[in-house]
Amino acid sequence: MMSLHKWGGMAFVLKIFLAVFLVGAVTCGCTVTRTEVDASKLKEVEGVWAALPVYPGMVEVDSSVSSDDDRVWVEKNYKSDASFSEVRRFYTETLARAGWRLTDEREVKDRGRFRGERLLEFRKDDFEIDVQYAGGRKADLGWDYSIDITSP
Repeated sequence: MMSLHKWGGMAFVLKIFLAVFLVGAVTCGCTVTRTEVDASKLKEVEGVWAALPVYPGMVEVDSSVSSDDDRVWVEKNYKSDASFSEVRRFYTETLARAGWRLTDEREVKDRGRFRGERLLEFRKDDFEIDVQYAGGRKADLGWDYSIDITSP
């Protein structure tokens, strides 16, 4: 076994540890997720939200704001007794009148299984609105519908 004394003792080990720690800290600092939300993009998303009608009878149970280097998105979760087909019809018709186009509709997998979750994606300019139905995961998620708006 190698003696610590040969390498300068415990001070040497501490110097190596400190060097490794600092390199790791600097490297990690380059890829830290932004915690501050871009104020101008958030204002744009809030403007889209202000113009977005909520399906009658939906009750908001949660909301969040997130961002990365390029985008800001605001998500709101709702409880509702409405069927997916009713909500789909409402948003497809309402958003089309406002210039939004349905770009995707699909069933969502949860851990490789289909549990009745559905997703509608709408686009207008560079903005995206996603309307997600929780399907068989309502009890797990605590909401029936989730709507998020993403900035360009």
